[in-house]
Amino acid sequence: MEVLDAIRGRRTAVKFSGAPIPRGEIEALIEAATWAPNHKHTELWLFQVFSGDARRELVDRLRTADPDGKDPTVKLTRAPVCIVVAQPHAEDPMQDLEDYAAASCAVQNLMLAAHSRGLATRWSTGALADSPAAKQVLGLDARDRIVAFVNLGRPSEDEPPHPVGRKPPIIEWHGAPR
Repeated sequence: MEVLDAIRGRRTAVKFSGAPIPRGEIEALIEAATWAPNHKHTELWLFQVFSGDARRELVDRLRTADPDGKDPTVKLTRAPVCIVVAQPHAEDPMQDLEDYAAASCAVQNLMLAAHSRGLATRWSTGALADSPAAKQVLGLDARDRIVAFVNLGRPSEDEPPHPVGRKPPIIEWHGAPR
């Protein structure tokens, strides 16, 4: 698959089939993620993969840690695999921002690689990504960032159609070639 075709064709999945994804395939997607650009080659990202019963166990641990928090069931169990992508906190504010950008690029790489293999993804964040209880349950420092909960699976046959077009970009040219 050509890169531009992957970029233009990838869509956020709403529904997934229940078919499992082999470990080797997930490892290949994570390896593709690590080719994201990152300043000074810090490669500061962490991938935690939850599949099968481990997804439900994570939900139970989160409910216990934060009984008043929003129910994480749908976010973590809508697909056969949930990959939590985290970025450890850096003391230097500029490095911390650059590492967050790099981790976000890693998520995009992972999702494009999945799409190129016929897999479906959904990038999710929300309150759970900023939850101190979630960070604790995942073994993260309170200052670390949860960049994404990436739901991964095979696309459902009854996935609703997605719009194809995008709004035109806002471009400001400054001394650009004609």
